[in-house]
Amino acid sequence: MSAYFILEIHPDIKDQAIDDYLACISPDMTFHGGRVRSPGGKVQPVQGNREMNRLVIIEFRTVSIAREWYEEAKQANEGVARYRSLFACPAVIVAGMDG
Repeated sequence: MSAYFILEIHPDIKDQAIDDYLACISPDMTFHGGRVRSPGGKVQPVQGNREMNRLVIIEFRTVSIAREWYEEAKQANEGVARYRSLFACPAVIVAGMDG
């Protein structure tokens, strides 16, 4: 079953910081078979009143692979400033559907 890593970008984060973050995580993401589905695209609300800014969405084959990727990327980039700028943003891993 596919899985998605979803990172909600704070409004004060600049485009360059998102690009830097994606460049930082790209080698680990590729190794784990991850594919970027939204590289920080703007959110267009259609229901409710929750304000959201932008989302990074990355697809993986399974939840366990997504979790493994996240832990390895976090450890590998712990001291890297361009990774750390988005580390405080909320993130989740959610199971998807196959077929």
